[in-house]
Amino acid sequence: MTKGKKSGIQPKLLTSGVSELGPAWIPVYGNPVDFDVTHFETAMLNIIRQPNINSTVIMRADILKENIYDPDQGDTMFTSKLVHEMPQFPTNDDTPLLMRELTDVSIRAIPDSAQAQYAKRYEIVRRIIPRNPFKDYIINQTCLMYTNGVDSNLVVYIPHIGSHEETPYYLPPVYGIGVYFNKSTVSIHYLPFGHEQGVGNAQEKLLRSMSDQERPIRIALKLLATASKHSQGTKLGYEKRVNHDLVVPKVNFQNQYITLKKKYLEYFMSNWAESTDPRKHVFEDIAIAAFIIEYWKLNGLHPGEFEFRDLGCGNGLLVYILNQEGYMGKGIDARARKSWKLYPEEVQKNLLEQIIVPNILLEPHPSAARLLPPDHLSYNTLLKSDQISTTTEFPKNTFIIGNHSDELSCWIPLLGFPFMVIPCCSFGIDGVRKRYPPRKNVTHKTPPSTYKALVDHVEDIAILNGWKVEKEMLRIPSTRNAAIMSCEKIPNMVNEPEEITKLRVFDIIALEGGANGWVENCVNLMKKDPRSH
Repeated sequence: MTKGKKSGIQPKLLTSGVSELGPAWIPVYGNPVDFDVTHFETAMLNIIRQPNINSTVIMRADILKENIYDPDQGDTMFTSKLVHEMPQFPTNDDTPLLMRELTDVSIRAIPDSAQAQYAKRYEIVRRIIPRNPFKDYIINQTCLMYTNGVDSNLVVYIPHIGSHEETPYYLPPVYGIGVYFNKSTVSIHYLPFGHEQGVGNAQEKLLRSMSDQERPIRIALKLLATASKHSQGTKLGYEKRVNHDLVVPKVNFQNQYITLKKKYLEYFMSNWAESTDPRKHVFEDIAIAAFIIEYWKLNGLHPGEFEFRDLGCGNGLLVYILNQEGYMGKGIDARARKSWKLYPEEVQKNLLEQIIVPNILLEPHPSAARLLPPDHLSYNTLLKSDQISTTTEFPKNTFIIGNHSDELSCWIPLLGFPFMVIPCCSFGIDGVRKRYPPRKNVTHKTPPSTYKALVDHVEDIAILNGWKVEKEMLRIPSTRNAAIMSCEKIPNMVNEPEEITKLRVFDIIALEGGANGWVENCVNLMKKDPRSH
Protein backbone atom coordinates (compact mmCIF):
# COMPACT_ATOMS: atom_id res chain seq x y z
CA MET A 1 0.00 0.00 0.00
CA THR A 2 1.39 3.43 -0.90
CA LYS A 3 1.72 6.35 1.45
CA GLY A 4 -0.99 8.16 -0.49
CA LYS A 5 -3.50 5.37 0.00
CA LYS A 6 -2.79 5.28 3.72
CA SER A 7 -3.79 8.93 3.95
CA GLY A 8 -7.03 8.41 2.01
CA ILE A 9 -5.67 9.82 -1.26
CA GLN A 10 -5.60 7.68 -4.40
CA PRO A 11 -3.47 9.84 -6.67
CA LYS A 12 -2.57 9.16 -10.27
CA LEU A 13 1.04 9.45 -11.47
CA LEU A 14 1.02 11.81 -14.46
CA THR A 15 4.69 12.20 -15.44
CA SER A 16 4.16 10.71 -18.90
CA GLY A 17 1.40 13.19 -19.73
CA VAL A 18 1.01 16.85 -20.69
CA SER A 19 0.63 19.53 -18.02
CA GLU A 20 -2.42 21.80 -17.96
CA LEU A 21 -0.05 24.62 -17.03
CA GLY A 22 1.75 24.59 -20.36
CA PRO A 23 4.51 22.78 -22.27
CA ALA A 24 7.30 23.88 -19.93
CA TRP A 25 5.71 22.06 -16.98
CA ILE A 26 5.71 18.37 -16.04
CA PRO A 27 2.61 16.96 -14.34
CA VAL A 28 3.47 14.65 -11.43
CA TYR A 29 0.35 13.72 -9.48
CA GLY A 30 -3.35 14.53 -9.57
CA ASN A 31 -6.37 13.59 -7.49
CA PRO A 32 -10.11 14.44 -7.42
CA VAL A 33 -11.30 16.30 -4.29
CA ASP A 34 -14.61 17.46 -2.85
CA PHE A 35 -13.80 20.98 -1.63
CA ASP A 36 -14.01 24.19 -3.63
CA VAL A 37 -11.57 26.87 -4.73
CA THR A 38 -12.16 29.12 -1.69
CA HIS A 39 -11.17 26.32 0.68
CA PHE A 40 -8.04 25.65 -1.39
CA GLU A 41 -7.00 29.31 -1.43
CA THR A 42 -7.43 29.71 2.34
CA ALA A 43 -5.49 26.53 3.10
CA MET A 44 -2.65 27.32 0.71
CA LEU A 45 -2.16 30.82 2.10
CA ASN A 46 -1.78 29.27 5.54
CA ILE A 47 0.75 26.74 4.21
CA ILE A 48 2.72 29.53 2.53
CA ARG A 49 3.05 31.22 5.91
CA GLN A 50 3.80 27.94 7.69
CA PRO A 51 6.00 25.80 5.42
CA ASN A 52 6.74 23.48 8.35
CA ILE A 53 3.34 21.96 7.50
CA ASN A 54 4.92 20.56 4.32
CA SER A 55 8.29 19.55 5.80
CA THR A 56 9.49 18.70 9.30
CA VAL A 57 12.95 19.90 8.28
CA ILE A 58 11.62 23.47 8.08
CA MET A 59 11.11 25.55 11.22
CA ARG A 60 9.37 28.64 9.85
CA ALA A 61 9.14 31.23 7.10
CA ASP A 62 9.84 34.94 7.57
CA ILE A 63 7.75 37.00 5.15
CA LEU A 64 10.02 39.52 3.40
CA LYS A 65 7.62 40.90 0.77
CA GLU A 66 3.91 40.54 0.18
CA ASN A 67 1.95 42.07 -2.67
CA ILE A 68 -1.81 41.51 -2.60
CA TYR A 69 -3.90 42.17 -5.71
CA ASP A 70 -7.57 42.66 -4.85
CA PRO A 71 -9.92 44.16 -7.46
CA ASP A 72 -12.45 45.04 -4.76
CA GLN A 73 -10.28 46.31 -1.90
CA GLY A 74 -7.34 47.62 -3.93
CA ASP A 75 -3.72 46.48 -4.02
CA THR A 76 -1.45 46.24 -0.95
CA MET A 77 2.36 46.22 -1.01
CA PHE A 78 4.40 45.22 2.06
CA THR A 79 8.17 45.02 2.61
CA SER A 80 9.59 43.77 5.91
CA LYS A 81 12.65 45.22 7.63
CA LEU A 82 13.99 41.65 7.56
CA VAL A 83 14.85 42.23 3.89
CA HIS A 84 17.95 44.11 5.09
CA GLU A 85 18.82 41.77 7.99
CA MET A 86 20.73 38.52 7.80
CA PRO A 87 19.79 35.66 10.16
CA GLN A 88 22.11 35.28 13.14
CA PHE A 89 22.41 32.32 15.51
CA PRO A 90 25.44 32.90 17.78
CA THR A 91 27.23 29.68 18.79
CA ASN A 92 30.34 28.67 20.69
CA ASP A 93 32.22 27.35 17.66
CA ASP A 94 33.05 28.38 14.09
CA THR A 95 30.47 26.23 12.29
CA PRO A 96 29.23 28.37 9.38
CA LEU A 97 25.57 29.21 8.93
CA LEU A 98 24.37 27.86 5.56
CA MET A 99 22.73 30.51 3.37
CA ARG A 100 22.10 31.02 -0.34
CA GLU A 101 21.56 34.38 -2.04
CA LEU A 102 19.63 35.97 0.83
CA THR A 103 20.10 39.44 -0.63
CA ASP A 104 18.04 38.35 -3.65
CA VAL A 105 14.49 39.40 -2.77
CA SER A 106 13.23 40.03 -6.29
CA ILE A 107 9.96 38.35 -7.16
CA ARG A 108 10.49 35.46 -9.58
CA ALA A 109 8.13 34.68 -12.47
CA ILE A 110 6.86 31.65 -14.37
CA PRO A 111 6.60 31.23 -18.16
CA ASP A 112 3.57 32.65 -19.91
CA SER A 113 1.27 30.00 -21.34
CA ALA A 114 -1.89 30.21 -23.42
CA GLN A 115 -3.21 27.29 -21.35
CA ALA A 116 -2.73 29.00 -18.00
CA GLN A 117 -3.75 32.64 -18.09
CA TYR A 118 -4.72 33.83 -14.61
CA ALA A 119 -4.93 37.07 -12.66
CA LYS A 120 -2.28 37.60 -9.99
CA ARG A 121 -3.68 37.31 -6.47
CA TYR A 122 -0.56 37.20 -4.27
CA GLU A 123 3.19 37.68 -4.72
CA ILE A 124 5.15 36.72 -1.63
CA VAL A 125 8.86 36.39 -0.97
CA ARG A 126 9.56 34.34 2.15
CA ARG A 127 12.78 33.32 3.86
CA ILE A 128 12.77 29.66 4.83
CA ILE A 129 14.53 28.91 8.12
CA PRO A 130 15.29 25.19 8.55
CA ARG A 131 15.42 23.59 11.98
CA ASN A 132 19.17 23.14 11.63
CA PRO A 133 20.61 25.98 9.53
CA PHE A 134 24.10 24.60 10.12
CA LYS A 135 23.10 21.53 8.12
CA ASP A 136 20.34 22.74 5.75
CA TYR A 137 20.45 25.96 3.75
CA ILE A 138 18.45 29.08 4.54
CA ILE A 139 17.00 30.34 1.26
CA ASN A 140 14.56 32.91 -0.06
CA GLN A 141 11.61 31.68 -2.07
CA THR A 142 8.96 33.34 -4.22
CA CYS A 143 5.37 32.18 -3.65
CA LEU A 144 2.82 33.15 -6.30
CA MET A 145 -0.94 32.69 -6.29
CA TYR A 146 -3.05 33.09 -9.42
CA THR A 147 -6.81 32.79 -9.82
CA ASN A 148 -9.44 32.91 -12.54
CA GLY A 149 -11.95 34.10 -9.97
CA VAL A 150 -14.31 31.17 -10.54
CA ASP A 151 -13.07 27.61 -10.10
CA SER A 152 -9.28 27.56 -10.55
CA ASN A 153 -6.32 28.57 -8.41
CA LEU A 154 -2.62 28.07 -8.93
CA VAL A 155 0.09 28.33 -6.28
CA VAL A 156 3.73 28.34 -7.40
CA TYR A 157 6.90 28.03 -5.29
CA ILE A 158 10.19 29.24 -6.83
CA PRO A 159 13.36 29.01 -4.68
CA HIS A 160 15.96 31.71 -5.24
CA ILE A 161 18.72 29.37 -6.39
CA GLY A 162 20.56 28.91 -9.67
CA SER A 163 20.61 25.17 -10.34
CA HIS A 164 19.38 21.82 -9.10
CA GLU A 165 22.77 21.27 -7.42
CA GLU A 166 22.00 24.21 -5.10
CA THR A 167 18.61 22.84 -4.03
CA PRO A 168 18.35 22.35 -0.24
CA TYR A 169 17.46 18.89 1.00
CA TYR A 170 13.92 19.85 2.00
CA LEU A 171 12.90 20.83 -1.58
CA PRO A 172 12.64 18.87 -4.83
CA PRO A 173 15.47 19.78 -7.27
CA VAL A 174 13.36 21.82 -9.70
CA TYR A 175 13.05 25.46 -10.71
CA GLY A 176 9.45 25.71 -9.56
CA ILE A 177 6.58 23.72 -8.02
CA GLY A 178 2.96 24.27 -9.03
CA VAL A 179 0.01 23.23 -6.82
CA TYR A 180 -3.05 23.53 -9.05
CA PHE A 181 -6.75 23.44 -8.20
CA ASN A 182 -9.05 23.19 -11.19
CA LYS A 183 -12.69 22.10 -11.12
CA SER A 184 -12.52 19.78 -8.12
CA THR A 185 -9.08 18.35 -8.91
CA VAL A 186 -5.76 19.10 -7.23
CA SER A 187 -2.53 18.34 -9.06
CA ILE A 188 1.22 18.87 -8.58
CA HIS A 189 3.43 20.08 -11.45
CA TYR A 190 7.19 20.63 -11.66
CA LEU A 191 8.92 23.32 -13.71
CA PRO A 192 12.40 21.90 -14.42
CA PHE A 193 15.65 23.81 -14.50
CA GLY A 194 16.45 24.47 -18.14
CA HIS A 195 12.76 24.90 -19.06
CA GLU A 196 13.66 27.99 -21.07
CA GLN A 197 15.53 25.68 -23.47
CA GLY A 198 12.23 24.16 -24.53
CA VAL A 199 10.67 20.72 -24.43
CA GLY A 200 13.07 17.80 -24.06
CA ASN A 201 15.70 19.43 -21.85
CA ALA A 202 17.85 17.15 -19.71
CA GLN A 203 16.04 17.62 -16.40
CA GLU A 204 12.63 17.12 -18.01
CA LYS A 205 13.77 13.76 -19.35
CA LEU A 206 15.16 12.79 -15.95
CA LEU A 207 11.99 13.74 -14.07
CA ARG A 208 9.71 11.93 -16.52
CA SER A 209 11.78 8.76 -16.15
CA MET A 210 11.55 8.64 -12.35
CA SER A 211 9.55 5.99 -10.53
CA ASP A 212 7.16 6.78 -7.70
CA GLN A 213 9.81 5.61 -5.21
CA GLU A 214 12.31 8.34 -6.06
CA ARG A 215 12.49 11.30 -3.73
CA PRO A 216 11.31 14.15 -6.04
CA ILE A 217 8.20 12.13 -6.88
CA ARG A 218 7.58 11.22 -3.24
CA ILE A 219 7.82 14.91 -2.31
CA ALA A 220 5.16 15.70 -4.91
CA LEU A 221 2.87 13.10 -3.35
CA LYS A 222 3.41 14.66 0.09
CA LEU A 223 2.62 18.12 -1.28
CA LEU A 224 -0.58 16.80 -2.85
CA ALA A 225 -1.65 15.08 0.37
CA THR A 226 -0.98 18.17 2.50
CA ALA A 227 -2.80 20.57 0.15
CA SER A 228 -5.81 18.23 0.00
CA LYS A 229 -5.93 17.51 3.72
CA HIS A 230 -5.73 21.16 4.78
CA SER A 231 -8.23 22.31 2.16
CA GLN A 232 -10.65 19.63 3.33
CA GLY A 233 -10.09 20.74 6.92
CA THR A 234 -10.91 24.31 5.92
CA LYS A 235 -14.16 23.11 4.34
CA LEU A 236 -15.11 21.23 7.52
CA GLY A 237 -14.50 24.34 9.62
CA TYR A 238 -11.41 23.03 11.39
CA GLU A 239 -10.17 25.44 14.03
CA LYS A 240 -6.71 25.21 15.49
CA ARG A 241 -7.05 23.86 19.03
CA VAL A 242 -3.77 25.23 20.36
CA ASN A 243 -2.39 28.71 19.82
CA HIS A 244 1.33 29.11 20.39
CA ASP A 245 3.51 32.22 20.70
CA LEU A 246 1.12 34.29 22.80
CA VAL A 247 3.77 35.41 25.31
CA VAL A 248 7.14 35.12 23.56
CA PRO A 249 7.24 35.90 19.81
CA LYS A 250 7.89 32.83 17.67
CA VAL A 251 10.94 34.32 15.94
CA ASN A 252 12.60 35.18 19.28
CA PHE A 253 12.00 31.70 20.66
CA GLN A 254 13.04 29.82 17.54
CA ASN A 255 16.23 31.83 17.02
CA GLN A 256 17.24 31.21 20.63
CA TYR A 257 16.31 27.53 20.28
CA ILE A 258 18.51 27.09 17.20
CA THR A 259 21.43 28.72 19.05
CA LEU A 260 21.06 26.57 22.17
CA LYS A 261 20.51 23.39 20.19
CA LYS A 262 23.76 23.96 18.30
CA LYS A 263 25.63 24.43 21.59
CA TYR A 264 24.23 21.61 23.68
CA LEU A 265 22.33 18.98 21.68
CA GLU A 266 25.11 16.82 20.26
CA TYR A 267 27.00 16.30 23.52
CA PHE A 268 23.97 15.34 25.61
CA MET A 269 22.46 13.13 22.93
CA SER A 270 25.73 11.18 22.96
CA ASN A 271 26.34 11.25 26.72
CA TRP A 272 22.88 10.87 28.24
CA ALA A 273 23.19 9.16 31.63
CA GLU A 274 19.51 8.62 32.42
CA SER A 275 17.27 5.69 31.48
CA THR A 276 14.83 8.14 29.87
CA ASP A 277 14.83 8.89 26.13
CA PRO A 278 17.25 11.73 25.26
CA ARG A 279 15.35 12.33 22.00
CA LYS A 280 12.56 13.69 24.17
CA HIS A 281 14.23 15.11 27.25
CA VAL A 282 17.26 16.85 25.72
CA PHE A 283 15.17 18.56 23.03
CA GLU A 284 12.55 19.44 25.63
CA ASP A 285 14.92 21.09 28.11
CA ILE A 286 16.71 23.02 25.36
CA ALA A 287 13.35 24.36 24.15
CA ILE A 288 12.25 25.28 27.69
CA ALA A 289 15.57 27.07 28.26
CA ALA A 290 15.10 29.02 25.02
CA PHE A 291 11.59 30.07 26.05
CA ILE A 292 12.60 31.09 29.59
CA ILE A 293 15.58 33.13 28.39
CA GLU A 294 13.41 35.04 25.91
CA TYR A 295 10.68 35.49 28.54
CA TRP A 296 13.23 36.94 30.93
CA LYS A 297 14.50 39.30 28.23
CA LEU A 298 10.97 40.56 27.55
CA ASN A 299 10.54 41.28 31.26
CA GLY A 300 13.88 43.01 31.71
CA LEU A 301 15.48 40.22 33.75
CA HIS A 302 19.13 40.17 32.73
CA PRO A 303 22.01 37.82 33.71
CA GLY A 304 23.61 38.85 37.00
CA GLU A 305 20.58 40.85 38.14
CA PHE A 306 18.54 37.99 39.64
CA GLU A 307 18.73 34.31 40.53
CA PHE A 308 16.51 31.39 39.61
CA ARG A 309 15.49 28.28 41.51
CA ASP A 310 14.44 25.24 39.48
CA LEU A 311 12.22 23.30 41.88
CA GLY A 312 12.04 19.62 41.00
CA CYS A 313 14.97 20.04 38.61
CA GLY A 314 15.26 16.33 37.70
CA ASN A 315 18.22 15.62 35.43
CA GLY A 316 19.55 19.16 35.93
CA LEU A 317 20.02 19.90 32.23
CA LEU A 318 17.90 23.05 32.37
CA VAL A 319 20.00 24.36 35.27
CA TYR A 320 23.20 23.55 33.39
CA ILE A 321 22.09 25.37 30.22
CA LEU A 322 20.91 28.46 32.12
CA ASN A 323 24.15 28.56 34.16
CA GLN A 324 26.21 28.25 30.97
CA GLU A 325 24.24 31.10 29.41
CA GLY A 326 25.19 33.36 32.31
CA TYR A 327 22.12 33.08 34.55
CA MET A 328 22.79 32.49 38.26
CA GLY A 329 20.64 29.90 39.96
CA LYS A 330 20.22 26.47 41.48
CA GLY A 331 18.18 23.34 40.96
CA ILE A 332 16.60 21.41 43.82
CA ASP A 333 15.19 17.89 43.71
CA ALA A 334 14.27 15.27 46.30
CA ARG A 335 16.52 12.76 44.50
CA ALA A 336 19.89 13.24 42.84
CA ARG A 337 20.26 12.02 39.25
CA LYS A 338 23.07 10.24 37.42
CA SER A 339 23.29 13.20 35.02
CA TRP A 340 24.44 15.56 37.74
CA LYS A 341 27.95 14.09 37.66
CA LEU A 342 28.25 14.96 33.95
CA TYR A 343 28.25 18.69 34.64
CA PRO A 344 31.20 20.91 35.58
CA GLU A 345 31.91 21.20 39.29
CA GLU A 346 30.49 24.74 39.47
CA VAL A 347 27.17 23.43 38.13
CA GLN A 348 27.17 20.37 40.39
CA LYS A 349 27.37 22.74 43.37
CA ASN A 350 24.11 24.30 42.13
CA LEU A 351 22.23 20.97 42.13
CA LEU A 352 20.85 20.21 45.59
CA GLU A 353 19.25 16.97 46.83
CA GLN A 354 16.62 18.44 49.13
CA ILE A 355 12.90 18.78 49.66
CA ILE A 356 11.15 22.14 49.62
CA VAL A 357 9.35 23.53 52.67
CA PRO A 358 7.47 26.77 51.87
CA ASN A 359 8.20 29.56 54.31
CA ILE A 360 4.52 29.94 55.16
CA LEU A 361 4.59 26.51 56.82
CA LEU A 362 7.36 27.63 59.18
CA GLU A 363 5.53 30.70 60.55
CA PRO A 364 1.90 29.64 60.79
CA HIS A 365 -0.85 32.06 61.71
CA PRO A 366 -2.71 30.83 64.82
CA SER A 367 -5.98 30.53 62.92
CA ALA A 368 -4.33 28.26 60.36
CA ALA A 369 -2.54 25.85 62.68
CA ARG A 370 -4.86 22.94 61.92
CA LEU A 371 -4.08 23.28 58.19
CA LEU A 372 -0.34 22.89 58.61
CA PRO A 373 2.16 20.15 59.51
CA PRO A 374 2.22 19.10 63.20
CA ASP A 375 4.74 20.75 65.49
CA HIS A 376 6.52 17.70 66.83
CA LEU A 377 10.18 16.98 67.60
CA SER A 378 10.98 14.94 64.47
CA TYR A 379 9.53 17.67 62.27
CA ASN A 380 11.60 20.40 63.93
CA THR A 381 14.70 18.21 63.78
CA LEU A 382 14.19 17.61 60.07
CA LEU A 383 13.92 21.34 59.41
CA LYS A 384 17.40 21.82 60.83
CA SER A 385 18.95 19.23 58.51
CA ASP A 386 20.58 19.84 55.16
CA GLN A 387 17.84 17.75 53.53
CA ILE A 388 15.49 20.72 53.66
CA SER A 389 15.42 23.83 51.49
CA THR A 390 13.12 26.53 52.78
CA THR A 391 12.01 29.46 50.69
CA THR A 392 13.39 31.79 53.36
CA GLU A 393 16.81 30.92 51.95
CA PHE A 394 15.95 32.21 48.47
CA PRO A 395 17.21 35.70 47.56
CA LYS A 396 14.49 38.34 47.25
CA ASN A 397 15.23 38.66 43.53
CA THR A 398 14.50 34.98 42.83
CA PHE A 399 12.55 33.63 39.85
CA ILE A 400 10.96 30.21 40.44
CA ILE A 401 10.89 27.54 37.70
CA GLY A 402 8.65 24.50 38.01
CA ASN A 403 9.44 22.26 35.05
CA HIS A 404 7.05 19.30 35.35
CA SER A 405 7.36 19.78 39.09
CA ASP A 406 4.41 17.57 40.14
CA GLU A 407 3.91 17.99 43.93
CA LEU A 408 5.13 21.60 43.71
CA SER A 409 2.93 22.78 40.82
CA CYS A 410 0.12 24.15 42.99
CA TRP A 411 2.58 25.56 45.53
CA ILE A 412 4.72 27.62 43.18
CA PRO A 413 2.23 30.53 42.72
CA LEU A 414 1.98 30.74 46.53
CA LEU A 415 5.71 31.16 47.25
CA GLY A 416 5.77 34.92 46.68
CA PHE A 417 8.29 34.98 43.80
CA PRO A 418 7.85 35.56 40.04
CA PHE A 419 7.50 32.16 38.45
CA MET A 420 6.92 29.88 35.51
CA VAL A 421 5.35 26.48 36.15
CA ILE A 422 4.72 23.66 33.67
CA PRO A 423 2.29 21.31 35.44
CA CYS A 424 2.52 17.58 34.81
CA CYS A 425 1.15 15.05 37.31
CA SER A 426 -1.76 16.18 39.47
CA PHE A 427 -1.12 16.67 43.20
CA GLY A 428 -2.65 18.68 46.01
CA ILE A 429 -0.68 21.02 48.25
CA ASP A 430 -0.50 18.26 50.86
CA GLY A 431 1.68 16.27 48.43
CA VAL A 432 -1.01 13.66 47.72
CA ARG A 433 -2.23 12.78 44.22
CA LYS A 434 -5.46 14.57 43.47
CA ARG A 435 -7.73 15.07 40.47
CA TYR A 436 -9.23 18.51 40.07
CA PRO A 437 -12.72 19.06 38.66
CA PRO A 438 -13.24 21.21 35.55
CA ARG A 439 -13.82 24.91 36.06
CA LYS A 440 -17.38 25.74 36.98
CA ASN A 441 -19.61 27.97 34.83
CA VAL A 442 -17.42 27.34 31.76
CA THR A 443 -18.89 25.90 28.58
CA HIS A 444 -16.81 23.10 27.06
CA LYS A 445 -17.29 21.65 23.57
CA THR A 446 -15.80 18.43 24.91
CA PRO A 447 -15.12 17.44 28.53
CA PRO A 448 -11.71 18.83 29.57
CA SER A 449 -8.93 16.37 30.27
CA THR A 450 -7.51 15.73 33.72
CA TYR A 451 -4.41 17.63 32.61
CA LYS A 452 -6.38 20.68 31.48
CA ALA A 453 -8.25 20.70 34.78
CA LEU A 454 -4.89 20.70 36.60
CA VAL A 455 -3.52 23.53 34.47
CA ASP A 456 -6.67 25.58 35.01
CA HIS A 457 -6.47 24.95 38.74
CA VAL A 458 -2.84 26.11 38.98
CA GLU A 459 -3.77 29.21 36.99
CA ASP A 460 -6.72 29.89 39.31
CA ILE A 461 -4.46 29.63 42.39
CA ALA A 462 -2.09 32.15 40.82
CA ILE A 463 -4.96 34.53 40.07
CA LEU A 464 -6.33 34.17 43.62
CA ASN A 465 -2.88 35.12 44.90
CA GLY A 466 -2.88 38.33 42.86
CA TRP A 467 -0.55 37.43 39.99
CA LYS A 468 -1.03 38.89 36.51
CA VAL A 469 -1.00 35.53 34.76
CA GLU A 470 0.16 34.69 31.26
CA LYS A 471 -0.21 31.27 29.68
CA GLU A 472 1.65 29.64 26.80
CA MET A 473 1.49 26.26 25.09
CA LEU A 474 5.19 25.55 24.70
CA ARG A 475 6.76 24.14 21.54
CA ILE A 476 8.20 21.08 23.28
CA PRO A 477 7.98 17.32 22.55
CA SER A 478 5.49 16.70 25.37
CA THR A 479 1.72 16.63 25.73
CA ARG A 480 2.27 18.30 29.12
CA ASN A 481 3.26 21.60 27.54
CA ALA A 482 1.15 24.30 29.23
CA ALA A 483 3.19 26.99 30.98
CA ILE A 484 1.71 29.43 33.49
CA MET A 485 3.85 32.40 34.39
CA SER A 486 3.94 35.84 35.94
CA CYS A 487 6.49 38.52 36.75
CA GLU A 488 4.17 40.96 38.53
CA LYS A 489 1.17 41.24 40.81
CA ILE A 490 -2.01 43.13 39.97
CA PRO A 491 -1.70 46.84 40.88
CA ASN A 492 -3.67 46.83 44.16
CA MET A 493 -1.54 43.99 45.55
CA VAL A 494 1.90 45.29 44.60
CA ASN A 495 2.64 47.11 47.87
CA GLU A 496 0.21 45.44 50.26
CA PRO A 497 1.37 44.67 53.85
CA GLU A 498 3.09 41.31 54.31
CA GLU A 499 0.51 40.26 56.90
CA ILE A 500 -2.30 40.68 54.37
CA THR A 501 -0.40 38.64 51.80
CA LYS A 502 0.19 35.87 54.35
CA LEU A 503 -3.46 35.75 55.39
CA ARG A 504 -4.55 35.46 51.75
CA VAL A 505 -2.18 32.54 51.22
CA PHE A 506 -3.62 30.87 54.34
CA ASP A 507 -7.09 31.35 52.91
CA ILE A 508 -6.02 29.66 49.67
CA ILE A 509 -4.41 26.82 51.65
CA ALA A 510 -7.70 26.38 53.51
CA LEU A 511 -9.64 26.30 50.23
CA GLU A 512 -7.20 23.62 49.02
CA GLY A 513 -7.92 21.44 52.07
CA GLY A 514 -4.78 22.22 54.04
CA ALA A 515 -1.11 21.31 53.77
CA ASN A 516 -1.00 18.75 56.59
CA GLY A 517 1.24 15.92 55.47
CA TRP A 518 3.28 17.97 52.99
CA VAL A 519 6.68 17.44 54.62
CA GLU A 520 6.07 13.76 55.34
CA ASN A 521 4.98 13.06 51.77
CA CYS A 522 7.95 14.95 50.36
CA VAL A 523 10.37 13.08 52.63
CA ASN A 524 8.96 9.86 51.24
CA LEU A 525 9.92 11.05 47.75
CA MET A 526 13.56 10.78 48.75
CA LYS A 527 13.07 7.04 49.26
CA LYS A 528 11.48 6.39 45.85
CA ASP A 529 12.88 6.08 42.35
CA PRO A 530 12.56 9.26 40.24
CA ARG A 531 9.69 9.56 37.79
CA SER A 532 10.57 9.25 34.11
CA HIS A 533 9.64 12.79 33.06
